[in-house]
Amino acid sequence: MSIKIFFTNEIPKEREDILSIMKFSESVGRHSGILSNGLMQYCEKDIFEVWQTSQPIISEKSNNIHITKSKNYLFGSTILDLEKSFEDNKSKIIQSYKDFFSISEKNQMKIIKIWHYLPQLLEKYDNGKTNYSLLCESREVVYKKYFENFSYPAATAIGIGQNKILIYFLAALCNKYEAIENKRQVSSYKYPQDIFREKPMFSRAASFFDIDDKKEKIFISGTASIKGYKSMHSLNLNAQFDEALRNYETFIRVENNKTNISRVYVSKLQNKDLPWIKGKLDATFGSNQYILLKGDICREELLIEFEGFSDGKYKISN
Repeated sequence: MSIKIFFTNEIPKEREDILSIMKFSESVGRHSGILSNGLMQYCEKDIFEVWQTSQPIISEKSNNIHITKSKNYLFGSTILDLEKSFEDNKSKIIQSYKDFFSISEKNQMKIIKIWHYLPQLLEKYDNGKTNYSLLCESREVVYKKYFENFSYPAATAIGIGQNKILIYFLAALCNKYEAIENKRQVSSYKYPQDIFREKPMFSRAASFFDIDDKKEKIFISGTASIKGYKSMHSLNLNAQFDEALRNYETFIRVENNKTNISRVYVSKLQNKDLPWIKGKLDATFGSNQYILLKGDICREELLIEFEGFSDGKYKISN
């Protein structure tokens, strides 16, 4: 086993090979080695997301980055207070990104994916820009230094209801890293400016081969109801579910895929919609292979977003 991600109702008692334990709650924080990400779950029981490796783990801290790492994998996270000033927040995110790359390079690893949970994602500052704009602008500053081509890490960016920013990343010592695009969509970094003034610089998915067991893994970025670069089925949750799933299934087969682990984010979800959406998710992924979460999407008209992880043997060639 190289890296395994799974959901569980119980916190593992033995943690010597655990890279990360994620708790889904409306607060953002880090307690007893468990990271809370500010996301409310639509479940009756607490669910934890566990990242397990086959190697011993050590923990350390660099600047404001908490790190857990094995020989082949590194998980880093930072929690930032949201300031009133756009520029102050931008400086913080830029510095965090620089630290991410510095830490990864020091450990001779490559960043595979970065997750971002930002308060009031679409609320505007005095300059007319949002926190999603803030992320895109900050990321572009750093990526111009580190990337000459478009082989960006995969990414997820979701709005939460807190006053803290959570950003974390996975890096790996790996072979054959590949940044993957979706043939149904325009690459995010090529969006016209009437969609976003700032470039969302990320790959639709990223795959790599573990350097020891030689097995391929794939991380899929958050994907919503977008075809080309246009939002589809504005404010229609049922139709958006199907469209977003088509995008997700561009990368992997989900049928009979026990390695697939998905997070599904929904904004503006009404109680009457819970039974049918859970039914469709159970039928699509299996009841133990996804978690349904409340989170805001990067466009007002979009209501649902999928992201996930899978063994590469289920990958679909684009």
